Amino acid sequence: MSLSLKWFIERITTKFEFKIARSAESYYDVVILELSDGEHLSYGEAAPSRRYENGSDAILELLHTRKDQILTLPIDDAESRQDAIEKLFPESYSLQAAVDTAFWDLQGQRAGKPLWQLFGANEKMVTSSYTIGISDLSMIPAKIEEAAPYPILKIKLGTDYDHDIMRAIRAETDKVLRVDVNEGWKTIDDAKRGTEWLAEENVEFLEQPMPAHQLDDIAELREFSPLPIVADENSVRPEDLPGLVGAYDGINIKLMKCGGLTNARRMVELSQKHGFDIMMGCMVETAIGITAMSQLGSFARWLDLDGNVLLARDPFLGVGNESGELILLDKPGLGVSKRS
Repeated sequence: MSLSLKWFIERITTKFEFKIARSAESYYDVVILELSDGEHLSYGEAAPSRRYENGSDAILELLHTRKDQILTLPIDDAESRQDAIEKLFPESYSLQAAVDTAFWDLQGQRAGKPLWQLFGANEKMVTSSYTIGISDLSMIPAKIEEAAPYPILKIKLGTDYDHDIMRAIRAETDKVLRVDVNEGWKTIDDAKRGTEWLAEENVEFLEQPMPAHQLDDIAELREFSPLPIVADENSVRPEDLPGLVGAYDGINIKLMKCGGLTNARRMVELSQKHGFDIMMGCMVETAIGITAMSQLGSFARWLDLDGNVLLARDPFLGVGNESGELILLDKPGLGVSKRS
C-alpha cells in the first residue's frame, strides 16, 4: 500500500501576546502534515522555535526536496525510522517531530489502538499548568482571569521587573505557581537571590533559570536552591541527559525539540535511569502536537501541555483540557480531526 503526503502552513494566533525572556509573538506559522495510506489519514505538526532552527518556510523547502525519502520510511519500525528521519532533517527538530508523529498516528490507526495504549501509558495524568507570559503589568489581571479555571499557573520571568510581575500576580491569586525564566538570569548571584525570593511565593519549581551554556553555574545553583531546578533549553535531545546529572532535578521533554514521540520515549527511559523527574511541555501548538505529547503524559510528574488552549482558535480537535485535566481520546492513533 503506497503512501501519499501533503502539507500546508497554518497560522495560529494567541489570545494574548506570548512573551518570554528572549522573544514576543502574537501568532505562529506551523506546518501541518497529512500522511495517508489510502485508507487512513494521519497528522503531524512542526512548530519551529527560533531558538533551535529556522522558520516554516525552511521546513517547506525541506519537504519539497525530500518528500520521496519520507514516503519510503517504514511504518512499523520506529527506531530505524527515527534514525532515518534525523539523517534526512538534521537542521529541523520540529520537522523530525512532525514526520515521526504522522507515522505513529498512522501506525496506531492501522493497529486500531490509541497511541497511549501502544506506549504502555495510562489514561490518567497529573493536572497540566496554564502559562502566563511576560506582559505589561496592566495586562496581568486579564490574564489571571482568563486562567481562572486552571489550578496551576506557569509564570514566565527573566525581566528587570520580575518582582513587580510576581507582586501583581500574587495580588490576583494564591494558586500554586511554577516559574520559567527561559535563561533570563545571567549571573549566579542574581539566580541565587531569585530562588530565595521565589521560595517564599508558593512556587513549586524553577525552570531553566540561567543560559544553557552556564551549566557549572546551574549546578552550583541547584546545590543552593530551596526549589527543584528543571532543565528546558539544556534538555533538548536524548543525548543531552547524561551531561545534566548533578545540575538539574528534572528535565522538560518537548516534541518540537527532541524530534518526536520516538525520541520522547527514549528521554523518558533515560530520565528514569538517571533519576530525573519528568516534565512534559510544548511550544505554542495546535491540538495535533499537544495530543501527540499527551500520549506519554502519564510518565510525567509535571505537565505543561497548554499550547493549544493559549490560542484564540485551535484549528484542530484532539485531547480535551478541562481546567488542566487532560482527557485522552478513545480513538486509534492520535484521534485528531480538523475543526469545522
